[in-house]
Amino acid sequence: MTTELTVLKRHSPVTRDDAIRMLLQQSRRAGRAVPIRRAFVQGAGSGPRIVTEPGPLHRLLRSGERLELLLLVHCVASGGDWGVTARSETWARAAGISFATDGTASAAVSRHLAGLRELGLVGTASDGRMTRIFKLLEDGSGTPYTAPSGKADRSRKDVYFKVPFEYWEQRFYESLSVPAKAMLLIFMSLRSRSFALRQDKKFASWYGISPSTAGRGIRELEEKELIYPFLSEQHLDGFAVLGQSTRERWALAAPFDLNKTDREAAETVWTVEDVARTAARFAASLPAPPAAAEAAPAVADAAP
Repeated sequence: MTTELTVLKRHSPVTRDDAIRMLLQQSRRAGRAVPIRRAFVQGAGSGPRIVTEPGPLHRLLRSGERLELLLLVHCVASGGDWGVTARSETWARAAGISFATDGTASAAVSRHLAGLRELGLVGTASDGRMTRIFKLLEDGSGTPYTAPSGKADRSRKDVYFKVPFEYWEQRFYESLSVPAKAMLLIFMSLRSRSFALRQDKKFASWYGISPSTAGRGIRELEEKELIYPFLSEQHLDGFAVLGQSTRERWALAAPFDLNKTDREAAETVWTVEDVARTAARFAASLPAPPAAAEAAPAVADAAP
């Protein structure tokens, strides 16, 4: 996405990029990132028990446009009553719903807003001849929105991650498939410097997605180099002969690597043991050096 408007032509609608740029500027977010509660991708209880129930995200996987509309609403509604008013054609173009200018875009956006209301993710109200959209808590409870604090002593429902403006500015909204977007949001929600790539049934059930969907998303993120191998670690494995196995841990690449806290980053910095394990694994994969007798030429008999 360029930093300048494309050439405007009289009586012609602006491009999708221009509509998104206008909304990003309207948000006036100094940090150029959108906070999203972790509860959007995975349910979060208020007590000490960790909840592993799917959040509302999995209900949006069949409609990429609806997911894009929700993310844009969260981006633009940045304070006050947590609401935003814009023409239906603006939302339709920015979210890729419709590029029509004959009035049909309004009906298409209304259908998507109705779906988001049913999920308890937004509220709407008339604002003159337009509709004002209010974002609600990301857990789908229909509770009025409040800004998350992210403090450790607050409810688990206050933990959040950030979606950077580069998601739109570098057109990831267009280049990534819905499975890849889902896995990207899941990995960002972990807020960890590194993580294991899992696509088994148990992992998928935590987020309400199928293992095949998780696998497709992971492969695409690998191909686009948005995740990369970070380190190798040993872990207990009851199915291994020695009772332990080696697994790779992966990390998010820029611009999506901004969701770890200072404490979480410190806890995942390479330790001496991490380096030793990775070095040992690397050394084990190298061919053995030739024996000294084979490597050095035979010593010739001394001259008379």
